[in-house]
Amino acid sequence: MIKSLKIENFVIVDQLEVEFADGLQVLSGETGAGKSIIVGAIDLILGGSTNAGMLRNETKPAILEAVFDIDYRNKLLLELLSKFDVDKSEEELFIRREIGINYRSKSFLNGRRIANSIVLEFRNALLDFHSQRDQQKLFDRDYQLEVLDIYGNLILERSRFENNFLSLENQIRELQKLIRQEKEHSEKIKLYEYQVQEIDAISPQLNEDETLQAELNLLSNAEAILNLASEMEQLVYEKENSVYDTLSSFMGQLSNFEQDNEIISQAVSNLREALTNLDETIGGMREIQNVIDLDGSRLDEVQDRLNSINSMCNKYKRSLEEILEYKNEMQNEIEDYSSNSEKIDSLKNEIDQKIEKVIKSAEQLSQKRKKAANAFAKEIEANIKQLAIPDAAIEIKFEKLTNINGYSAKLNGINSKGLDSIDFYFSANKGVKLQPFRIAASGGELSRFLLSIKKILSDRLDNRTIIFDEIDAGIGGKTSELLAEFIHKIGNYHQVICISHLPQIAAYADKHFAITKKNKKKSSEVDVNILTDNERKIEIARMLSGSQSELALQHAGELLIKSKERR
Repeated sequence: MIKSLKIENFVIVDQLEVEFADGLQVLSGETGAGKSIIVGAIDLILGGSTNAGMLRNETKPAILEAVFDIDYRNKLLLELLSKFDVDKSEEELFIRREIGINYRSKSFLNGRRIANSIVLEFRNALLDFHSQRDQQKLFDRDYQLEVLDIYGNLILERSRFENNFLSLENQIRELQKLIRQEKEHSEKIKLYEYQVQEIDAISPQLNEDETLQAELNLLSNAEAILNLASEMEQLVYEKENSVYDTLSSFMGQLSNFEQDNEIISQAVSNLREALTNLDETIGGMREIQNVIDLDGSRLDEVQDRLNSINSMCNKYKRSLEEILEYKNEMQNEIEDYSSNSEKIDSLKNEIDQKIEKVIKSAEQLSQKRKKAANAFAKEIEANIKQLAIPDAAIEIKFEKLTNINGYSAKLNGINSKGLDSIDFYFSANKGVKLQPFRIAASGGELSRFLLSIKKILSDRLDNRTIIFDEIDAGIGGKTSELLAEFIHKIGNYHQVICISHLPQIAAYADKHFAITKKNKKKSSEVDVNILTDNERKIEIARMLSGSQSELALQHAGELLIKSKERR
């Protein structure tokens, strides 16, 4: 519950501190006195939206802070304390919001700055804000199903079902991922096997393309090379005054003088070496005739082989060396490949078994919901009749879900909440056909309907602060007394902060705050006063008739006595 609230520089509040207590806290005052500023500040502290005009003094920030008791029966709150590493030994929770002059805000939890998304999580555990706009939740089928499950004490079973269903969905996604990976991997291995076979069919050797290219060049010029070899041999040996004979003659003549001069000796040596080189050259050119095939068969063979290798290199966009490396990599992948088929089959079996369990759990949960729905509808009907709708009729209708699950037809019509979609049907008058609540209910009926639900569920919900922001609009007479009794009964289980214009509700207050606005020369100021018993009588008299007449005070006293007797 909220223990205290501090407000600085907010709307028309300079500084204000309010201490709250258990049970029903009523805030009353003239229209425009500033009652909504109090609940507005609480809303902002717990993640509400900021807007222009919130700063009383535009030159400094607004500071809003609420202190909450840590209720160890509130399971959601305890989970959040663990989730965000808040010391559970603390008895209080401080949530502070600062709104800067640029209207950007910062939030703090026990002095530690936190994101607004975290504040909103704590809001769900600490606060139930009931205003006229919140009544639209009744049109939401998920909300209707949630309140039915709370009524039927099915939240734990629903939570277990949801966890099992989400776990099943995760396994299905994992299976689909494995199947997809298996298909992709299998297709890749098949491609590798084909490519290895394709490369093996050619069976290239390292640097074979360079060797073949050199041989192709040789064979392509064979005739010209052989002609040159023949011409060289004739010129060197066979012609009259051949090169060989001429050089031999010069060498023989010069050798007679080589002892006389070093230069001549070197010349003779060079000629002797030249003749030896000529012999080796002509010998080599004779040998080339044994290498070169002039019939063209080898040329065609080399050309075809080189074309095959070049075509392969072009296809794979790799050099021959890179292709051979790639082939080794593919062979390694093929050898290391291990199918996930056994794992897939095992997971399929596990999923099939889990599907059967989920279906059975959904059916059991649905049966319990239908049983609870009959009692819940009767109880809502009885309570709403007490709020001056004497001919109210309520029915909770079940419909099948239409979602389609692609993995298994057995899961069609089931989601994380089960297999039920419900709709509240309502009629306010005899002889009028029941229709969906979103069609049949007026604004006043919405308010009474939601209030009835909160009263019925009050002892089943985690303890939190419930704020009623002028839900009594348009209600008077006998209904006012019934409404006051309803709200007070909710206050037996939860702290209730209620802004009200009804004296009947004020008479049931466990703590009554009077909100007044003082107009000064340059500004207005809000005062909050906790009323004594006598002050309460005076305030309730004002709410009754706008005066403190003897009759109004007498009537106010009667309301206070009556409220005490009926608690």
